[in-house]
Amino acid sequence: MSLYIVRDGERFVWVAALLAEDIYSYVPNTGKFHLNDGLRDDFFMAQDLQYEQITVAKAKAMIDAGLDPVDEELMADSLARWRSDPEQFDPEQVFASVVADLR
Repeated sequence: MSLYIVRDGERFVWVAALLAEDIYSYVPNTGKFHLNDGLRDDFFMAQDLQYEQITVAKAKAMIDAGLDPVDEELMADSLARWRSDPEQFDPEQVFASVVADLR
C-alpha cells in the first residue's frame, strides 16, 4: 500500500491510499478512507491529476491538522454512499497497512 497527495494543478484534492488496484481517498466529512473509483480510473488511465507519494507521517500530519470537508451540496451523492459504506477504513488501519508493507 502507498499513500499519495493528489492535486489538480496547485489545488489539493485528496490524501489517497493505493491498495493493489484500488484507490481509497480520505474523506474529512466521515473521517475515513473510502473506495474512490473515479480516482482509480484517473490514477491508472487518464492521469489528469498529479500524484505525489508521501510517508505515513506526512499523511497523518495532514489529516491531524484538519483538511477542508468535501462540499456537502456538490458531492451529496458520493457523501451518501461513503456514509453508508460498510468497507470504510480508519486512517490508523490504512497507516498500519502501509507500515506492514514496508517490512
